[in-house]
Amino acid sequence: MEQKKKKKKGIVIAVIIIVLLAGIGAGVTSCMRSVSSSLENMANSTIETVEVERRDVSKDINVSGTVESESLVKVTSTVSAKVKTLKVEVGSEVKQGDILCEFDSSDFQQQYDSLFKNIQNSESLKGNNHKTNERNLENAKTDKEANLAQAQRAIDDAIANRDKAYQKENDLVNKYNNYLSQKNDYTNKMDDAQNRGDLEAYNEYYQKQQQAESMMQSLDSQIDSIRDSFSSYESAIQSARDAYASTERSANATIQSYQDILDNEQYNSDSSSQEQLDKLAEQIANCTVKAPKSGIITSLNVAEGSIPTTDALMTIEDKDALKITVQIAESDILKVQEGLPAVVKTTATGDKEFPATVSRVVNIYKSNSSALMGSESSGGYSAEITINEKDSGLLIGMNAKVRIILGEKKDVLAVPYESIVEDEDGSKHVIIAEKQSDGTYHAKLAKVETGMEGSYYTEVTSAELKEGDRIVMSGGDYKDGEVLPIFEFNTALNGEGGASNNE
Repeated sequence: MEQKKKKKKGIVIAVIIIVLLAGIGAGVTSCMRSVSSSLENMANSTIETVEVERRDVSKDINVSGTVESESLVKVTSTVSAKVKTLKVEVGSEVKQGDILCEFDSSDFQQQYDSLFKNIQNSESLKGNNHKTNERNLENAKTDKEANLAQAQRAIDDAIANRDKAYQKENDLVNKYNNYLSQKNDYTNKMDDAQNRGDLEAYNEYYQKQQQAESMMQSLDSQIDSIRDSFSSYESAIQSARDAYASTERSANATIQSYQDILDNEQYNSDSSSQEQLDKLAEQIANCTVKAPKSGIITSLNVAEGSIPTTDALMTIEDKDALKITVQIAESDILKVQEGLPAVVKTTATGDKEFPATVSRVVNIYKSNSSALMGSESSGGYSAEITINEKDSGLLIGMNAKVRIILGEKKDVLAVPYESIVEDEDGSKHVIIAEKQSDGTYHAKLAKVETGMEGSYYTEVTSAELKEGDRIVMSGGDYKDGEVLPIFEFNTALNGEGGASNNE
């Protein structure tokens, strides 16, 4: 019984100890919570400060887009035939002139060979006809020369016969005149013999006079006869000349006829056959599709054994000449100009920056609306950003963030824009947190003039502010010398006064 009481007593004592320890622990915990709460309240009440530094300030516009090729070519073909071989796939890199695919050209080749043979036969026949026409032309020219020579001889003969007649008439007239002279002479001698009474002389001269008279009559008849023939000689000459002219006209007509045949040969050719042959040759050549430029295959619309259903067989994009098309807000579009520098980052390349340039600005608002959905997607103004490096390593399709630099200044005094306080008179100041000997911080207002405004920092110039000064981050309505609610945890735990929680 006594042992049970002692045991029970020991249990009671243990319980009491446990209860006391629990009470002590609860008190300590409460005390710690109180201290932590006080520290937290002090932290919440303190203001944030920042050290003034020299830095680069830039005015930026941040946009995003997708990396794409600056140069895109759709490889097209009008050939309607099966694809015999396909030498590329999506992602293949090609160089200008590389064979991309080949169509089955057997049907075109068969048509070409058949038509080519027909044209050759036709050309051979045309060649023979041409030689015959040339020979006929030369013969016509030769015949003309011979016939005109013969006609000229006829003219010459007619003229010679006329001239002979004229000469004969002249000779007869001379004879006639000679006999006339004799007759007159005998008449005079007869008169003289009659006056002398010489009958015998008279009769002799009379006989001779009669003979001369008889010859004159004969000659006169011949002269009249030959003179009557003069017109026939002239007619013969004219007929010969007419025959010459007729022969010449006929020969010229024959020559011109053969010349016309030769001249018309060029128009008698079947140009449609040659045009069809040229078209077949072009189709055969087009069956071999070559890369019009170097790049990477980004889309493919054909397969071996298939007949393309669209003119666009595939797309080649230049992987070295890259750009990013970005949307520009209406509030920023007038600030963006071609030639502005830019910096590009991608998810895949992390913090690496790629220099770029604004290559094109589209100042026309474009609304991307969907009539079916009754909604409007992102549209507006846009710009193209070209990657400066030709071998940047970026891939088409990468998501990119672009920082367009509207302006930039190097190594200038700059402060956060929210630390600048604007006074009622339009002047501006920042609040310098000056540390006192007792560890507290007093406000000192420093006049500043602002320069370039960046996305976070603003350039300032001031005779009252220098590099290394600590200023109040969020500004505020503080007066010169006013104690600033700045609390330093480290110094507080050591029993000292305040300082900035940014040091």
